[in-house]
Amino acid sequence: MSIFKRVSNIFRSKVNTALDSVENPVELLDQKVRDMEESLNKAKISSAQILGNVHETKKKMEAAEAEVKDYDEKVKLALSKGNEELAKKALERKLDAEKRFNSLKATYADAQKKADAIKDKLRDLDTEIEKTRKYRDEAAARYTNAEANEKVNEILANVSTSSNKINLDDIERKIQKKESYAEGLADLKTPSLDDEFEKLNEINLDEELKKYKENN
Repeated sequence: MSIFKRVSNIFRSKVNTALDSVENPVELLDQKVRDMEESLNKAKISSAQILGNVHETKKKMEAAEAEVKDYDEKVKLALSKGNEELAKKALERKLDAEKRFNSLKATYADAQKKADAIKDKLRDLDTEIEKTRKYRDEAAARYTNAEANEKVNEILANVSTSSNKINLDDIERKIQKKESYAEGLADLKTPSLDDEFEKLNEINLDEELKKYKENN
């Protein structure tokens, strides 16, 4: 199983587990980003060895190619000097170098193909992380707004509930009942001795007006 397949399985496993235990989806997204970044770093470290081998193979291939050219020149030089024995030895070295070069060339082509695939996967994972980061920021704003709306709606629901409504008619009836009760008590009140004397001292305006007319 490739490292990228393992990373994908780890993500799914962690997300499914987290969904069962985390109430806040933003916290889940934060954890997802951290997990993806950690997995990307591990993938880069693992891929570095493969990419390093590609560079090493390329250097060996180039060295073998240079060796082929070098011995080819030596074969020509030996022949030009009439030394066929030396030319054979140089040719043997050249053929050996060509064999190594062709083998390294095939190895390098295959390794380069795999390296390119790894780089593409790393870029895809990096892009996915960036998309997740952006979605996390958007989700955080939406979640915060949803929480605020929920609280506002709860307050409005409590304010508008019938149990909290003030019934003015009931209050008016209670006040009128209290007033009537007070008036009833006043009717039942027995005048005191002081009240009776005070009543004697009250001025009768009609009599006073009559006296005023008679004297003027």
